[in-house]
Order: sequence, then C-alpha cells, then structure tokens
Amino acid sequence: MDSLSVAIVGAGNRGAAHIETVYSQTDSADVATVVDIDEERASAFADRYGVPTTHTDYRDALDDDSLDIVDICVHNNLHAPIAVDALDAGKHVYSEKPMAGSYADAEAMYEAAERNDRELAVQNVYLYAAETRAAKRLIDDGRLGSLYYGHAAYKRVRGRPYINGYGTASFQQEATAGGGPVYDLGTYPIGQLLYLLGNPDVERVSGATFDGTDELFSEEHVGDNLDRYESRLSEGDPMEDVGFGFVRLADGKILTVEAAWGMFADDSDTSAVVGATGGIELDPFEFRTTMADTELSATVEVDDFARRERRFAADDPAQNADLWDNDLYQWIRGIQEDDSAIPTAEIALNSMLVMEGIYLSNEFGREVTAEEVKDHSKSTALDP
Repeated sequence: MDSLSVAIVGAGNRGAAHIETVYSQTDSADVATVVDIDEERASAFADRYGVPTTHTDYRDALDDDSLDIVDICVHNNLHAPIAVDALDAGKHVYSEKPMAGSYADAEAMYEAAERNDRELAVQNVYLYAAETRAAKRLIDDGRLGSLYYGHAAYKRVRGRPYINGYGTASFQQEATAGGGPVYDLGTYPIGQLLYLLGNPDVERVSGATFDGTDELFSEEHVGDNLDRYESRLSEGDPMEDVGFGFVRLADGKILTVEAAWGMFADDSDTSAVVGATGGIELDPFEFRTTMADTELSATVEVDDFARRERRFAADDPAQNADLWDNDLYQWIRGIQEDDSAIPTAEIALNSMLVMEGIYLSNEFGREVTAEEVKDHSKSTALDP
C-alpha cells in the first residue's frame, strides 16, 4: 500500500501535534512539505521534523502532482479558502476544528469536496474516543431504545485562551477565530452528540451567550495581577465566555449545549445521550436502564473495552492499534482502503449550523430556524 504524501499548512503547535501523534507513528502517510507565511518558522519546523521541503504560499504546494493530502493547521477563518483551493486542485483535505468561521464558509468547503469527488475531514478527537465508541455500540445494540435527547457540554471554570496564559492572541480576535468557546470548545461535544443521535437535520436553534470579562478582570477579583491581564485583553475583541443552546432536531430529537471558557460552575458536568429505555453519561461513563423491572445504574469499564478493541485491531496488518482512537489516522486509513470512515465533514457542517445558530439566536433574541441561519450566514474568510 502506497504511503500518502502530505502538506501541512501552518508550522505551529497543531501541525507539530499531527506529526508527533500520527505521521511519525504510521507508514500510511509521509509529510512531504510544510507551508507557513513565516519562512524562518517553516524552515525551523522542517528541520525539527525532517520535512524535505518548505513553502511560504500554499498554492505552490498545490502545484505538486504527487501531493495527496493538505492538512490545514491554521486559524478558523483561513480554513475555507485553503481547503477549497486544495480540493479544486484534486487534493484530499483534513482541517483543524471548527470547520470554518461561518456556516457559509463551511458549506463552501463541503461543496468543493463533493464537486471534486475528494475526501474532506474535520478534526474532532471525540468521534473515535473510547467513550464514543462504547456508547455507539450500546446504541446500535438497541440498549437505549428510541433516542430523543442529547446534552453536549465542554466547560472550564477559568480557561480563556491567551488571557489565562496559554495559546495565542488569535484565539481572542474575531477576524481569525470567528467566535469564542461555542466554536473553540463546543464543536467537540456537539459533533459527538450529533453523531450518536444519527446526525439528524437541524430544524431550529435557541441560544444565548454571556461575557463577564469586565467584571472578572478587575482589581477586585485579580488584585495586583490586573496589569498582566489588561495587556492581553487589549489585543483581543469582545467575545463570549459562555454559550448555551437548545436545538430542535429532525424526528423530534432535542440537543442542549453548554460551552464555556470561564464559568463558575461544576466543570465536570458530562455530555449525555438518552433514549426511551436507557441513557449514557459519557465522562465518566455510566449506563442507566431498567433490568428485571429494576432501575440500574452501571459503571462501564471503558478502558477494558478500548484495550480489547485495540487487540483485535492489532490482528489486522493494515491497522496501527495504537492509533485506534485517532480521527486523523482513521481518515487516512479510510482513503487508502476505500473504506467508510465516520463522515466528519458532514457532522462538522451540521455542527456549524448549531453553533452559528446559537450566535444568531443571541443576536435576534429569539429562536431561529436552520434556514434563517443559512440565509444570514456570510463568509468571514480571510485572504490567505
């Protein structure tokens, strides 16, 4: 089986993570070039990871007929133009999350993949996680009955990128990020729950967002450290700390959403999926049902489940069992074997509808339909 040739666009921590966790661990793909507008950064990245060539313009890499995959590791509002150009050039595309900075841009990416008969994937580490796989096994076995509810939660008590000492200022800038924790964090559990619910169509969304920045980052609350926060805050734009959503899905299903960079509430609140005869809390994993007319709450040994599944994967010479739960690896393997991987692009596009719907509902002060979100969505893409 021939190894696939990869161009990484963005010589930052995400590209480095993809090399360290996937490309260096498998013979399925080789990184042939790295692209970054900063030539010195691209060269340093290439030297560190043994990448043979570098470019400062991704379009130059697209001229290479031997290139199979473009791996996009730049900020949200750069995803769409690079992805569309790469797909139109006949390359497969893997993009970091969220899919784009707006539904309109995400749709353009999806349509480009369909138009060119190329594979498009969007990063979501939750989709192949052991908890998701165990939940899907129970759902497919009918243990939950008819599904009707999902809760997607990713909350931090105090973890705003850059402001709290990690990440770059781009996370706090509307032009590059497109949104706050609804995009940055919400994309993970929203995609996970949509997948477990069967990725039904979004019908209507109600949402609200809140920004407590001015109140929290005051002398009263941070004392003598105020200066270090003020300098970082001055580099960003106003952005929500917390976002909530209530989503009506096809077939009457409901999805609720909580996403927070900073929320003074229990951050252990878990995502969940519920049906007529059973329910699952995902982390920590707990299964609830009725057995012999008795209510049952069972702790599931997810680690043992994962260990066993990896053993079976190890029996397949075409698989790397150590990467059993890695979405990038599974997507690459699907391309090589003409096999069906989880449709991450379809799930990500649906997730964009939910997330932009939360923002639009907050702006309008009312519930919005999926068609309204699509009609109001505009490209926020930057010129790369």
